[in-house]
Amino acid sequence: MLRFLSFRSLLLAGFLGVALIPSAALLQLRRELGAAADAAQQYQRQAQRWQDGARLSQELALQFERASRQALILKDQRLRETASEASREIRRAQDALLPEAPAGVADTVVAVLDHVGRLQRLPPSQRLQRDQLFGQLHRQLQRQQQLLDLARQQQQSRWRGDIERMRGQANRLAWLALAAALLLALAMTLLIHWPLRRLQRRIASLAGGARQLDWRQAGPADLQRLSRELAQLDCRLVELEQQKTRFFRQVSHELKTPLAAIHEATSLLNEGVAGDLNAQQRHIVDILRNNAAALRRRVQALLRQDAGQWLSTALSPRPFSLQQLLQRRLLNCQPLWQAKRLRLELDGSDGQVVGDPSKVETIIDNLLLNAIRHSPRDAPLILRHGRADGRIWLEVADFGPGVPEELRDKIFEPFWSGPAPVGEAPGSGLGLTMARGYAQLMGGELQLRDSAEGACFRLSWPEPEHTR
Repeated sequence: MLRFLSFRSLLLAGFLGVALIPSAALLQLRRELGAAADAAQQYQRQAQRWQDGARLSQELALQFERASRQALILKDQRLRETASEASREIRRAQDALLPEAPAGVADTVVAVLDHVGRLQRLPPSQRLQRDQLFGQLHRQLQRQQQLLDLARQQQQSRWRGDIERMRGQANRLAWLALAAALLLALAMTLLIHWPLRRLQRRIASLAGGARQLDWRQAGPADLQRLSRELAQLDCRLVELEQQKTRFFRQVSHELKTPLAAIHEATSLLNEGVAGDLNAQQRHIVDILRNNAAALRRRVQALLRQDAGQWLSTALSPRPFSLQQLLQRRLLNCQPLWQAKRLRLELDGSDGQVVGDPSKVETIIDNLLLNAIRHSPRDAPLILRHGRADGRIWLEVADFGPGVPEELRDKIFEPFWSGPAPVGEAPGSGLGLTMARGYAQLMGGELQLRDSAEGACFRLSWPEPEHTR
């Protein structure tokens, strides 16, 4: 029966059963929530108008009193006009409150307007009565503010009561939906649990390296279709592994042969077979020999079993001097940066750090070769390092053309190489991939940072506390 049904059909039937029970109550709750939200929004606007009107009236009352008193003392027509304008503004603010004023506020509005009118009509000689009227005006405005605050609190209390009632309804619906969901989960478990468990075990075996498994599967139609697709994936993995093995055997042969020739040639030069070497020539030959040997070791590590071998090697963390390691790597690639007459800038303290020096050395070599390759002649080559927040960091920055925005996500992809500098062959596309892989193996990261000129790569990794 199940082989004629799909997961979609089973899930649709189950969710319809869950939805039918609380659907009517949910619609009613939605209407009530919408009405409560509209009422709350309307009340919020109304309360803001009350607050603005009351505050404006108090400010204008102070302005009215100040201008009136100054006009009496200074006999200034402009101050009298200011007082008259303030009184008119008070009337307008109070008139705006009157249509929607709560209980008791209308009386204060009438009283405020009466006091303002009496103050305008009061002769200049009645100073004592003026002081009393201004005091009564301020008290009426304060009482008006208190009544508005009380009305706002009462409305908020009613609104909270409505929210609590709707929250109770929502809780009941939640429990109802939970019970229906549990019943649905139990039914789905009984229908497809065992087929899925069996398929899961086969997928785990496939991930563990097993191939050509038996993918025949009982259960819903979707599960059977997935089993057939996994069987095709199994066959494809077998084919790809065979192709990969052939490819790396061929690459191993193609790389080891010229490396061996380079190593032998430098050995002959070092032994003086082609003639005696001066000190500078012998120094250059030593650099060539060391780099050829290092490249040979890395090719052997890369191609010993497959392309991922260098990511599965074990770490050997120990204290070492990052400053001295940088100096050694710069010395090894000295002919390259001297040929372009690059100006080296090395910044950092000569202290001990903790990490895997062989992995860091490989990362530095790749970053240095990449920076030298893309640097113009007579340009700076900057290397900085230090500690920050329990991590060790190192930056290699050049002043080349930089990395275009559209290529920033691709430069770390294996076997992808960007545009080569003028006069140079394209790269292999493995250098930055291997560098980031080693950084992640140490628990760190290799990132391309934003830079005003050229490219700036930053390596960082955590330093174990117990080995400092």
